[in-house]
Amino acid sequence: MRQLLQKRKNTGPAAVLALVFFLCPVALPAQEAPVFESSGPTREVPEGSRFEVAFTLKNTVAKRFIPPDFKGLRVLTGPSELRSAGFVNGKSYNHQTWTYELEAGAPGSYTIGSAAVQTGAQTLRAQPLVVRVGKARPGRMPSPPSGPADQLFISGELDRATAWQGQQLRFQIKLYTQASVSDYDILDLPAFEGFFSQERRRFDTRTQYQTIRGKRYAVRILYELSLYPQQAGDLRIGAARVRVGVEQPGSLSALLGSIPVVLQTQPVQLKVKPLPEPVPKAFTGGVGVYKWRVTADKDTLSTDDALALTVALEGNGDARSFAHPRFDLPGGLEGFEPRTVEQEEYETGESFVHTRTLEYVILPRRPGVYTFTPELVYFDPDSNKYRSLQTEQPVRLRVAPGPTYGQQTAPLDTIAAPPPAPSAISLVWNKVPGWLGAPWFWGTLAGVALIWAAAFLYRLRPAASGAPAAAIDDRRVKLSLKSMRTRFLGVQKLIQQGDARVLYHELLKALQGYVAVRLGAEPFILTKEYMEEQLTERRVPAATTGKITRVWQKCEQAVFAGQAAVAGMHATWEEAETALQELDAALK
Repeated sequence: MRQLLQKRKNTGPAAVLALVFFLCPVALPAQEAPVFESSGPTREVPEGSRFEVAFTLKNTVAKRFIPPDFKGLRVLTGPSELRSAGFVNGKSYNHQTWTYELEAGAPGSYTIGSAAVQTGAQTLRAQPLVVRVGKARPGRMPSPPSGPADQLFISGELDRATAWQGQQLRFQIKLYTQASVSDYDILDLPAFEGFFSQERRRFDTRTQYQTIRGKRYAVRILYELSLYPQQAGDLRIGAARVRVGVEQPGSLSALLGSIPVVLQTQPVQLKVKPLPEPVPKAFTGGVGVYKWRVTADKDTLSTDDALALTVALEGNGDARSFAHPRFDLPGGLEGFEPRTVEQEEYETGESFVHTRTLEYVILPRRPGVYTFTPELVYFDPDSNKYRSLQTEQPVRLRVAPGPTYGQQTAPLDTIAAPPPAPSAISLVWNKVPGWLGAPWFWGTLAGVALIWAAAFLYRLRPAASGAPAAAIDDRRVKLSLKSMRTRFLGVQKLIQQGDARVLYHELLKALQGYVAVRLGAEPFILTKEYMEEQLTERRVPAATTGKITRVWQKCEQAVFAGQAAVAGMHATWEEAETALQELDAALK
């Protein structure tokens, strides 16, 4: 040792450091062999739920990642890559992880293929993963996970496991917890395919308590909506994800705050039954509970008056699938499509309810006493039967002839053809022998012959210039259409005057004239029935015919029933303009 110290006096710092490392060896970090492995769910995954799979490379760095074949499992996000490196117990580590978020499909067993990485010198492959997917649970039962995770979970629940098509259901996302939760945030909601959905604002947010598997949970509704199944069969509601803040016990909560935890519901299954057959003819499409009130503004009127029938209805079915009731009227009464006076949709705390107030205009065509019973037919899911609502007393009308009765235009099939004009030959035949000796007779005859020859030569002139023989008749039609078109466009100027009755009267006359010219008929014999028949024969689209008929009816209601609404004048004229443009295109 003394010799070593003596040598230290004669050596530099480099020699001293070399001596120290030689006398005191240190353990250098070691690198293990590279490993590439896969990981996924170890238990059965519910149908439609989300889960993660990961592929981890250890002890080396990848130059390229080759994803696997997921074979029927839907990839939602990924791959997301995470890298980490460091030393543990004198050994270095280097990890690369690729993570995917997947959605489970139909029940069954799925094999995720082998992922691979290229490190430059070699290619490593991970073991395939087997994922088992189970059926979604019925929608009315909470399903807590087993093990420690059952202290906090969420559940998507329906208020029934089976329903009728179109019936209103209630879907809730509930939080079950044995821990203290500070807040929550809904990250993802299901798509609700096969349903019409309405988010609800008025639901009970108070904390309640429920015992499941011998454990007592605090339960709170986080989200609620109404669902209306649009088709029969087995429908599935997918998973929802919610992030909750879990408070730490003791004094750690104030220091560290709450810990965010992401929870996921299990998909739920619903069996939807089709409405029973046969479906009544008067069925409105309402599925639920309905009530109504029907009032008539008069019970005695003339053929020049109109009856206003007001219908106020309320129900908890799907408002979008509900059709206006149609009434069977006796002959002599003509009804029109109802006008929606008022409609509203609101929550009651139990369900969504829609209300409508409709006004039906009924015109009497002939005098007499008429009786009919309005009816509303809906399907009651509680009794599984179609129900019919009828007025307590039938609507009874006494119609007297009005001042203009009998002056209405008769139908086309009742109009007799005008008698032929009497022939003048018999009147002049006896005078011809006396004319043969008169000079003026032969002069007149020669003049007529010259005029006829000139007219014949004039008519040959278009053919010589290459124009078709029907060009003259076609120009006459165009001139007639042009005059009708000018009259129709002139109606638009009446909108600014604000006199709805005058506008609808002129619009009706212009519409009738234009359509009559297009059909080659006289306007005074044109009826809606004859017009619809002729347009159908000419293969005019039904939508165009419907627009013309709808404008026609609006004008009649305004002129004959006093339903002239100033606010709708411009829209009615625009609808008529569109209908005539479509008519021109169809008959071109």
